[in-house]
Amino acid sequence: MVNVVLATTRPRNGRVARDLEDYLLVKLGKARVVKSRFSGLLIIEAEVDPRVVSRVILNSPFIGTVIFRVVPVIEYVNELNFTNILNITLPKIRERCGGLKVLVRCRARGRGIGNSQCELELARRLKEQGVNVGVNSPNCLLLVECWEGGCGILMDRLDLISSYAFINIK
Repeated sequence: MVNVVLATTRPRNGRVARDLEDYLLVKLGKARVVKSRFSGLLIIEAEVDPRVVSRVILNSPFIGTVIFRVVPVIEYVNELNFTNILNITLPKIRERCGGLKVLVRCRARGRGIGNSQCELELARRLKEQGVNVGVNSPNCLLLVECWEGGCGILMDRLDLISSYAFINIK
């Protein structure tokens, strides 16, 4: 199975994809970096755990200069279907976050729904299931990132995410 990591760059910076792929080939062996149809979004495919790929990118010279976000896709769904996303994430959120506050973020690129609408709908459904959802002092993150190939999900405690992802929570 191929694992996916998403990276956000400056728009129309095509050389970054080639340079990052060369860097990952040296560090990991087999890796493929593809430009998304969404400006500034790279899709990194590797056979290595996405958290490992993220850590390699975090230690690269690209971070903070041309790469601004690194999101390892822990779960994958074909479509932005809130019921499917909740079925996948709810048990894991309860296991990893317990009663801790969960921050919901969504980038619904090309899905016909705004990011805020997506976040509000996911938050509403989580609250209905008894999950503590909020934006002030969260302890956990549920992040849904969509691109033309599907939607990736990252969910975990913020203190753990900071060790393998480069995400600005604010």
